[in-house]
Amino acid sequence: MSKKYTQTNIDLDKLVLDKNNPRFAELYNGSDKESEIINYLLYNESADEVAEAIVTAEEFYEDRPLWVYKDGDNYIVKDGNRRCSAVKALQFPSKYGLDLDKFEVKQLPVLVYNKIEDIETRIRVEHNSSLFKKWGRIAKAIEIYRLFSSGSSIESLTDIDSSPKDFIKIATFYHEATKLKGEDFKKLVREGRGDKGGKTIIFERLFKSRASCGYNFKRTTNEIMIKDNELFSSYVEAIVSYLIDNPKTTSRYIDDIGTDKFLTELKPYGFPPEKGDSDDDGDGDESDTTGTGSSSSGSTGTGSTGTGSSSSGSTGTGSTGTGSSSSGSTGTGSSSSGSTGTGSRGSTKTKPSIKRKKVPAPLKTLIDECYKLDENNFANSKTALTRVTFECVLKYVVENTKQKNGKPISVSNHFRSAFYDKKGNKLPYTNFTILKTKFSELILDTANKKAFQVLDLEIPHQIIHNYKVAAIPKQAKDLCNNLIELVEFMLQEEQDLINSLDITKL
Repeated sequence: MSKKYTQTNIDLDKLVLDKNNPRFAELYNGSDKESEIINYLLYNESADEVAEAIVTAEEFYEDRPLWVYKDGDNYIVKDGNRRCSAVKALQFPSKYGLDLDKFEVKQLPVLVYNKIEDIETRIRVEHNSSLFKKWGRIAKAIEIYRLFSSGSSIESLTDIDSSPKDFIKIATFYHEATKLKGEDFKKLVREGRGDKGGKTIIFERLFKSRASCGYNFKRTTNEIMIKDNELFSSYVEAIVSYLIDNPKTTSRYIDDIGTDKFLTELKPYGFPPEKGDSDDDGDGDESDTTGTGSSSSGSTGTGSTGTGSSSSGSTGTGSTGTGSSSSGSTGTGSSSSGSTGTGSRGSTKTKPSIKRKKVPAPLKTLIDECYKLDENNFANSKTALTRVTFECVLKYVVENTKQKNGKPISVSNHFRSAFYDKKGNKLPYTNFTILKTKFSELILDTANKKAFQVLDLEIPHQIIHNYKVAAIPKQAKDLCNNLIELVEFMLQEEQDLINSLDITKL
């Protein structure tokens, strides 16, 4: 019997990461650029931990080859994308924000399969449940539903997880919610560490109150049924906005106060719609079970939620808070809505605080105008002005923040590619994509670094330059509010900013 693969070594630059890999294909929303896929795998699929393990071991284990198939002159990685991305990132660790030594590798061990069908069969059969145990809950749900939709029986899917129907609930809810909130929703359910992601378990907890939110699940397959489109849309819009504003919300907090009471906290976000409650017709094809499932990572938390920055970090247990406070106490800040919701929940900041001295008056005026602009009547303008504000603040900071030698950090070779072309000619305009990337590389604090790295300037770019794309008021407001922490970081006291940057790279 002839072998279905050949074992060999392939040049690293000929190995292509598989953007359509089922583990992350639906969750990834970037371009085909290798650097964007690597960044996603590093900070959403824990490939940075793989990179650290490789550096610690000082080798890439030969007995763990990648599984690939040939596509022209390149090789598509079907199994081992995280390991491959980790090695690629380690060729330029500072570029990808890794605080690790460079690990030079020219080739990696691979199994080159002759047919794509053979490699997919091996992944499905040989890895089986041992592979899927390593996947995040949302990625596993999407893959289980993909297999179910392709004709696999519920019984056959128990090899992946003992409760496949619970994952079908998650996956079908995911698909419907993504239609409404797109990338904002995806970011919440990705397996990001800290406060930025990993919120799948929260949406599962709230399945208990699905009848109040305009949806239910089929008794036979557990696929979602939208019973009231307006109510469901209102719920998804509200819960996504709430979790963005309150990233420290945990499933334990929801368990403590109950799902129905938690839903009352969504009122300031427009849920339920003023029109009235939904009409659940109570047809017979519904599931009577809550099916919240279990979380592979478990739920953690203190029963309190909050966003914003705090110098002391103290919050009251059982209370929630948003906004920024110098003392760390909850319930401070200002709010455009003035709604308090349930309990002693604080208000949301509506504009950044500027601590830097001698900020030019025109720049302050620009910031004020950006946050005062009414998103309901001027959604496109607010979106465009948000990008302009970010770029103006960033350029001002880079050109006016001085090193110990008295020279601004902009004159460093670190930023040269943002201002000059490869031939040394000054660009007619600043390349803000490069400027943002290079500035992000200097940030020492991981949370702040990631906040800059994930900031997507493509959405306002599309709205500014594509007349067929219009901004939505809520998106315009969210985009503007997401800049508050970034602007505050850039416009902190000059010496504090310098202390927050790795000046050894300059």
